[in-house]
Amino acid sequence: MIYNQVINNLQKLKLEKMSTYLSTYLDEINKNDIPFVDALLNLTEKEIEFKEQRAAEFNIRVAGFPFIRTLNEFDFDFQPSVNKKEILDLANLRFIEEKKNVLLVGSTGVR
Repeated sequence: MIYNQVINNLQKLKLEKMSTYLSTYLDEINKNDIPFVDALLNLTEKEIEFKEQRAAEFNIRVAGFPFIRTLNEFDFDFQPSVNKKEILDLANLRFIEEKKNVLLVGSTGVR
């Protein structure tokens, strides 16, 4: 009965992933004797990750991109002038933490 109330509360609060994971996660908590605060942290992190992913997908849909491309799909062999190591280093956004500027230069009309 209490479990159902918790699920209902999570759904009312729109905590979809927490309500989805709760059942299996309770078994893991009991089996591994996970402290309550650690379990709560893990569940809330899953919920945050889900909401951030859903927001990103929504923003991409709203942007109206004709197709979605990721850096993982880029054919570095087709464009040998692009330094793969430098691009992948930029992708980890280390330059932001180091407060450095990045300037990408190319001809107009280049895709």
